[in-house]
Amino acid sequence: MRPSSLPAWAAVGLLVLGGCDAGQEAETAQETPDVAGVDGTVGEVSLDDVFLDAEDTVEAGAAVPLRGVLTNDAEQADRLVGVSTPSAESVQLLDESGAPSADGIELPAGGQVEAVSEAVRMQLEQVTAPIAPTDTVPVTFTFATAGEVTLDVPVTAGPGPVD
Repeated sequence: MRPSSLPAWAAVGLLVLGGCDAGQEAETAQETPDVAGVDGTVGEVSLDDVFLDAEDTVEAGAAVPLRGVLTNDAEQADRLVGVSTPSAESVQLLDESGAPSADGIELPAGGQVEAVSEAVRMQLEQVTAPIAPTDTVPVTFTFATAGEVTLDVPVTAGPGPVD
């Protein structure tokens, strides 16, 4: 007759259940709210949850926030130096206070710029034609080091007001 391994299984069960009780100290407590955005990468930079923040149709001539999370996995800083789309006259890059940033948006080495639920950092200006909530818009992001990537960005309502 084989000895029972019940104590070993009980220990494994406690370890597994203990991981479920990580609470607000868990790394996932810092994650960005999930939205129906698009993801992409170029070089060592990843773009996550990129979307145009609008609940209804964006009318021609209007402005609309472009939101997303930019992560730089490189060992040196990079910079978002330009964003363009045929759907707007221009895309304004903004600093943390919301003021226009002629120098672009810095992505620190191994760091992140979170612009989903925090301050708006990019905004389409003078939309050229109405953009419906079911549309996607081609948007090209240009980074000083990583290069350029074009994403088909959806329109969706963001996670709510920013304090």
